[in-house]
Amino acid sequence: MSATDTSWVLHQVVDHRHQGMVAAAFAHPSDWRAWSDVVWNFQNVSVPVVAWAEAAEAGSGEQIAFLPCESFCWLEPNYGMTQPGQFALGQTHLPPMPAAEALTRWLIPKYHSRTPGLQVRSAAAGPDILPLLAFEAGSLPAEGVRARITYAEQGRTFDEEWLGIVVYQQVPYHGPMGTTMQTNWGFARALRYRAPGGSLDTRLPLFHRIAASLRVNPRWEQLCAGINQQLQQQFDAYIQAGYSQIQAAGQLSQAISANNDAVLRGFEQQRQTAAHASRPNAGTGRSATDAFSDYIRGVETVHDPYQGTSQQDANSQYHWTDGSGNYHHSNDPFFNPNQESNQSRTLMKPAGQRGEG
Repeated sequence: MSATDTSWVLHQVVDHRHQGMVAAAFAHPSDWRAWSDVVWNFQNVSVPVVAWAEAAEAGSGEQIAFLPCESFCWLEPNYGMTQPGQFALGQTHLPPMPAAEALTRWLIPKYHSRTPGLQVRSAAAGPDILPLLAFEAGSLPAEGVRARITYAEQGRTFDEEWLGIVVYQQVPYHGPMGTTMQTNWGFARALRYRAPGGSLDTRLPLFHRIAASLRVNPRWEQLCAGINQQLQQQFDAYIQAGYSQIQAAGQLSQAISANNDAVLRGFEQQRQTAAHASRPNAGTGRSATDAFSDYIRGVETVHDPYQGTSQQDANSQYHWTDGSGNYHHSNDPFFNPNQESNQSRTLMKPAGQRGEG
């Protein structure tokens, strides 16, 4: 069955620590099972939250995994205070390297350290991966990469394709010992597709469709940004008070644990403030939060001459109305209900677009 013939459902990635807020959502075939989690660790000041999700078809062994972000950092000059592979504050100390090398030397072994007979078939840059995953790096350098591996598991052969997007950022520090350059880099996005040996290429359209369906909740992103800012401010205050980095992270974690309810109330207030700020002004269109709300409910909001706007089934791309509350839906771009009836019908445009239908 092709990706276009498959029945789809939506899986919600839930942040249970923050009142069950939906952090993200993605679509997968209805006969697959999906699971996910959002994990906060306030002692990891640099990366206090990680999220992951997987979906699989049990019978065939097909699987897609949205892997947690992997964050690295490195200081130059390095005075021996940190060693490659050392983990601290949510980041692994590792000198920057090309994306293909990072994928094959670090990320794949992390998940396949005990997989016997694993073979890396290929690993190369993938310029098409950023648009495939609708990733926007802004002004930061970013590199897409893909790799293909093969291995045996319980008497069966599997092929996996790994996709990654590595982002690099350099931050200079000026102090008594001169200028130190900290490079923050890592996998901002990482996925893996798995299929029985010899079938992966034919299943790529389905895997790509699942991957491209991922949407992150803008309100959750704003919540994370607010928490990150607050954690960094408190962490910097402990550093200025004379604590080492590790001691400061421990003190911060203890303070949050001791005042958990008050801290969570503060974070919730930040979330509500961010949600209010994300509302669009009158006449400017709908916000990204509105669009995400539509997505997780499986609807599309359109300009409707009958009632201003209306919400239609997102499984159809084209929505027509007669202006009296009657609707026709189609995925055929050449469909025109006016050719089949004497009654005039109007094609409704998505509410994010200005203009009449």
